Amino acid sequence: MTVTVIWLIAFAVILYLCLNRWEASVSGALDKMLPAVLRSEDDRWVWCPAIAVLIATAIVRPVDLLLTLIIIGLIALIGGKLVCWAMNKARFH
Repeated sequence: MTVTVIWLIAFAVILYLCLNRWEASVSGALDKMLPAVLRSEDDRWVWCPAIAVLIATAIVRPVDLLLTLIIIGLIALIGGKLVCWAMNKARFH
């Protein structure tokens, strides 16, 4: 129960700060990192909660978040290698 309350407080604080600082810092940083395809008119309501969830989870359970990111990275790497291997084996006429 305590972990949930800490996570909710961290989420609320980070979401509030992210929404207030959107134009000053968050928007500029995301514009540098994101390709044009992922940008839209109202990114604030998508990216601020996502950032708040990630940072609150990193505060409460950093090891779980790190292991999850490692597993996602391995799955993406293996999937990418399998797709490249399948494309090399496919014969296009």
